[in-house]
Amino acid sequence: MLADLPPALLLGALLCLVYGSLYHLWTGRTLRDLGIGLLMTTIGFGLGQLAGLFTQATFLQIGQLHVTEASLGAWLFLAVARLVGQV
Repeated sequence: MLADLPPALLLGALLCLVYGSLYHLWTGRTLRDLGIGLLMTTIGFGLGQLAGLFTQATFLQIGQLHVTEASLGAWLFLAVARLVGQV
């Protein structure tokens, strides 16, 4: 089943889990905070990936994955969630 996933999707999911987990270790208190952090990371990572596709920037691109833009989107969404008070 895992062998059928594209490598870019698998790497993106792994990075989302790592970013969300690191953020939870830094600021999280409950399991709900972890869930919200992972959700915000996934949304931000996806939107950052879309921004990378539209701008066609090739800086730190691994295959089809725009790591720089996607990572910035993930951390930006986590920061916004923190400012809003959700995480």
